[in-house]
Amino acid sequence: MAKGHISTVNNLSRKISKDERKSREIAEKQVETIGNGTPEPVMVLNESELTIFDKYVSLNDSFNAADSTALTLLVKSLYRYTEIDQAIGELDVMDDRRAGLIRQASTYDKAIQQHSASLSLSLTARLRMANDMAKVMIEEKKLANMEGEKVQEVNPLLAVLEARKHVK
Repeated sequence: MAKGHISTVNNLSRKISKDERKSREIAEKQVETIGNGTPEPVMVLNESELTIFDKYVSLNDSFNAADSTALTLLVKSLYRYTEIDQAIGELDVMDDRRAGLIRQASTYDKAIQQHSASLSLSLTARLRMANDMAKVMIEEKKLANMEGEKVQEVNPLLAVLEARKHVK
């Protein structure tokens, strides 16, 4: 994967070939059109969950409709984790129910990490993906050109050598 700063093809400071520019533009459009629109909850959320959901959407403008499921599940998990954490805080340290709640909180913690990881395709990551897609497209074009040029031309020296063999 590409390293360093990634920017859109229109904001590139280095020079690139016309083929590479065209491939990058196509790849960026493909990545942009994946899940056009803003995320919407995919299940019913209560008022508090909806507030958290809207806050996440407003904080990251690279979220799109394709992120709706992961974002909704993240918000649900965060909300339930907070409820369980508050319940743990209200219980006595020696209460038998506390261990079960801690296990549930740990489960939600793992779910939060998974949903956060699935949302980690930030704008930079999406541009990297477009850049990698463009590189693949360029390599495919190069391979196609190489296959097209396989028609071997007759080497004039070999023709003379062959002609001399037949003369003897």
